[in-house]
Amino acid sequence: MLTQTVQLLGRQVLAGEAADGLPADPDPRFRYLRLEVEGSTPAMLVLAFVDPHPMGEIEVWYSAQNQVIKLQNGRIVASQGLAVDWTKVHFPVAPPAWGDIRPEGSEFARERDEVPAYRYGLKERLSVQPVARPADLLVPGSINADMATRYAWFRETATAADGVKSTAWYALEVQMGRSVVVYSEQCLKPDFCLRMQRWPVRRRAL
Repeated sequence: MLTQTVQLLGRQVLAGEAADGLPADPDPRFRYLRLEVEGSTPAMLVLAFVDPHPMGEIEVWYSAQNQVIKLQNGRIVASQGLAVDWTKVHFPVAPPAWGDIRPEGSEFARERDEVPAYRYGLKERLSVQPVARPADLLVPGSINADMATRYAWFRETATAADGVKSTAWYALEVQMGRSVVVYSEQCLKPDFCLRMQRWPVRRRAL
């Protein structure tokens, strides 16, 4: 019943979604996440609820098309309704807090399940490091040069057991006294990457 109620809320809030994926008349009572996959029309998700978790709160985002993305500290920990989904993500040890990541990088492990390939218990080693804003990283036009410079950027590399590597990017901004991931690019497969941005864009840090 709760899931059905949340899905209905998402469809109601995003019913006026425009062709570019942005709500025609955003309701300021809700928080939004702009989702873009290369080759597809951008979609807008609404924050349905937040689940408490010892490793950090899990944000549950819904689209009007019943797509679901769960984020923990900005990282995808589950998805549903996408061309590729991670049905479960497990960290044997909590990833380092963004503010605790060493300049030379910090490492941690991740285990995950993936569909529709039906791959379960995939183990990866991740290395995350603060970096300058990479000039060749494709970011939305809503992020101007001044904003990109103001953000704290991190590059995260995942190495699977078979040696295959993938790279994720995160941009953080201080909001209400804490660091928040406001933009990220994360790949659920090497050829299926998501660009996610909190919406509306804050023009100045708080």
